Amino acid sequence: MAGARQIIDAPVFTPLPYGLWDTIQQPSADGGHWQNGVTWQDRCPAGDTTYDECIAVTGTGSPPAPPAKTSNVEQTTRGATPFTVYAQFECSPVGLADAAATGSDALARVEQGQVETAFWTGSAGGRDVVFPHLAADAEVLDAQDIVLQPVASPVVTGADVAHALGALEQELADCYRGQGLIHVPRSALPTLAAWKLARLDETSGRLVTPAGNLIVAGTGYTGTGPDGAAPAAGTAWIYATGAAFGHRSDVYVTTVRDSLDRSSNTLRMQAERTYVIGFECCLLAAHIVLGVPTE
Repeated sequence: MAGARQIIDAPVFTPLPYGLWDTIQQPSADGGHWQNGVTWQDRCPAGDTTYDECIAVTGTGSPPAPPAKTSNVEQTTRGATPFTVYAQFECSPVGLADAAATGSDALARVEQGQVETAFWTGSAGGRDVVFPHLAADAEVLDAQDIVLQPVASPVVTGADVAHALGALEQELADCYRGQGLIHVPRSALPTLAAWKLARLDETSGRLVTPAGNLIVAGTGYTGTGPDGAAPAAGTAWIYATGAAFGHRSDVYVTTVRDSLDRSSNTLRMQAERTYVIGFECCLLAAHIVLGVPTE
């Protein structure tokens, strides 16, 4: 009951910028079959060089015949599994007309953080069922030997952020050779800013590193290590991946028939949305010390 006070609209909710969904690629999906999970062929080339012995010049005589060309593109079949974010609320049947809008608004306030936590930890509904994810120290294959989860390879531990980010980006360049993603918890952003390692690209509106990789600063990113352990105070884990992509469904709000609690004449409404997220080639980790430069 509102009493004597006027009913007004609440402030407009604005999600924080630089999150996961705003940074990853969002290819169009053909139908809804992706909600069973997706599979793709990952091609991570190393490449090599050769020469023509007839015209090559070494300065010390004719070069020998070049070595035979060999395979230098790693091809891996990878997969990603779906998970669902939901928000549940109660309302009177009198408010049914606003249920869909209320559900969408409630979900909008939580889904970014929940998606990012699931993608970092691999957990949904208290179970490790989200693949692939960031904090992982074991490979997971499905029944067809499709790679659902690569191992996060630590590059450096306990280093200042400039050293750690440099090592992480070099490994990413060696592995992927294209624009990748640097995943950091929000607690690490001031450290990156203090070291001048994060800048806003005014064209795209995204945060980038000095090397040009995109920074994902997730509100739900936990900062835990590949083994899932929380970092020591004053430190955090950050991760690097190749380009990432995602599909998500429309928001679904439960029907009255599914939601009515007749004992209390109350609607327990749920709004939910299904996601699947994957990334290419690399999964790298670095443990950084938080804080400003001392010199």
